Amino acid sequence: MENTKVKRKIIKQITSEQLDAIIAEKSFTIIDVRDAKAIMKQGIIPCAINLPLESIQSDFDQVRRENSDVFIEKEPLLFCCTGGVMSYVAALKAQEEGFSNVYNLEGGHAGWMKFKQTQEAA
Repeated sequence: MENTKVKRKIIKQITSEQLDAIIAEKSFTIIDVRDAKAIMKQGIIPCAINLPLESIQSDFDQVRRENSDVFIEKEPLLFCCTGGVMSYVAALKAQEEGFSNVYNLEGGHAGWMKFKQTQEAA
């Protein structure tokens, strides 16, 4: 019987401080897995592609069928959400799909906003 279990690696975490550089350099594909309602209420992350967690599996499948360059397997993918949990789940799904260069935004959008407010107050 063939072993089909996917080897999972630890998902690397990106800090809020690192996110600003990533946005400026456009060095990652940023995927926001919040739903549209949450994004409208909480705010956007610049340059992020919105693929809600509920549909991420079908989105992976559709992108592959269409040979889209949204997910380039060697390009780093940074997943984000409100607090970092849903995006971690999405990053695990991406690993299961064969993507190895996968990251999660530590603390999510909320952590990033808190960091930005701290920077502005300083």
